[in-house]
Amino acid sequence: MLAGKGVPKRFWPEAVLWATYVLNRSPTLSVKDVTPEEAWSKMKPSIHYFRVFGCLAYAHIEDVQRKKLVPKSVKCVHLGISEELQ
Repeated sequence: MLAGKGVPKRFWPEAVLWATYVLNRSPTLSVKDVTPEEAWSKMKPSIHYFRVFGCLAYAHIEDVQRKKLVPKSVKCVHLGISEELQ
């Protein structure tokens, strides 16, 4: 994942966390017809927000944190999901 997107090696912990997060929401042979997350929580996981690790992303800047005529977002790189959203 790191080499494929040209992400520096110092971000390997984020890559491992994202890979684990995705794998837990992917079908496996150990649990028939459900994902590990679904087997644990009894709820089908939502994956609509999944993005490719290391892809270009834009982070929204809240209205209270910016002034007029300032961009509403900042360019960044996707390194996984925030722990606050998990």
